[in-house]
Amino acid sequence: MFKKLALTLLMTTMVFSASVAGPSQDKTQAAGAGTVQAKTADPLYPIEVNGKYGFINGKGTVVIEAVYDGYGYSGVPGGTLYVEDHAAKKQYYLSSAGTKLFEYKLRDAGILYNDRALYTAKIQLASGATATRYGYIDNQGKVAIQPFYVRAFNFSEGLASVNVGKASGYINTKGKLIIPYRYSSTSDFSEGMAVVKLAVGGKYGYIDTTGKLRITPRYDHATLFSDGAAVVYVNGKYGYIDKAGKYLMKPQFSMAQPFSEGLAFVERNGVSFYINKKGAKVIQGFTAGGLFKGGLAPASPGQRYGYINTSGRYVVKPQLYWADSFKGELAEITLLVPDTREEIRGYMNRSGAIVWPPASELPGGVVKP
Repeated sequence: MFKKLALTLLMTTMVFSASVAGPSQDKTQAAGAGTVQAKTADPLYPIEVNGKYGFINGKGTVVIEAVYDGYGYSGVPGGTLYVEDHAAKKQYYLSSAGTKLFEYKLRDAGILYNDRALYTAKIQLASGATATRYGYIDNQGKVAIQPFYVRAFNFSEGLASVNVGKASGYINTKGKLIIPYRYSSTSDFSEGMAVVKLAVGGKYGYIDTTGKLRITPRYDHATLFSDGAAVVYVNGKYGYIDKAGKYLMKPQFSMAQPFSEGLAFVERNGVSFYINKKGAKVIQGFTAGGLFKGGLAPASPGQRYGYINTSGRYVVKPQLYWADSFKGELAEITLLVPDTREEIRGYMNRSGAIVWPPASELPGGVVKP
């Protein structure tokens, strides 16, 4: 699966809600008023039980009971989240400890990033017509930035891309325009840099958080910086640049993932492998691989996935149907029920133990690394 992920431009998209909707429920009590099992500062992970949604912590302990119809969260350690109650037509915003922050009308606001969440409002134009505009609420559910914008995106590193006309600029969390409206395309900020395009049909380059053009637009596609490097696409091939715009590796790969912990998974001439920032092959023999997080990365030699360390040795043998990169202490995995097409979504810790679903709930014959 990872091998198929040929990176193209990671431009900002309107991530207004990352909710997962299920059947409605007849439950109107506010989150935090009895559904929180424990308080924790750990990252939280979404779970599904009988079509309802909740969250566990890194030890597999249920923090928010799976009684909700949907959810939205950033996946950032310590970040806030919300859960949906379709019967009450509300969503409840919670801290990473599972405590209630505020409630809001269902799907009228998005996920909090940098303590700001997008929300929509109907406004009357000078012509008398009604139009939808975007603004931002704070982490108490109060309006922080009025709904002026025709288009607006999530905050990253204290800035958000917005449009009042055709061109995009960036505002800060107080709503002040920091980078003027001059771009036809923009991205989030990562490591102090954002990908921008000045003209429709033009090339991509990079600006810093002051709006200064740091790397002249010259790429067919470009991605966010990660681990001090960014993937760029020129003439049908992928390569890597540093923050000065110098090539770490000239475009030569048919697939290229971001660098993580000094390594990146690439494909060239039909062969995939991990490279270091000098371009040397350091780990080989895998048909699929993912990002290293805390010294481990998902990898597959063919049909099944496991986890390898930065030396390329398996820490978790390839017995999983699918495996994602670690986020905090857990990684999302998929198990396959023998002799069926049924897949079970779960989480594994760094020791290779499945912490969710509980062992007692796994069907017989399922691989338990």
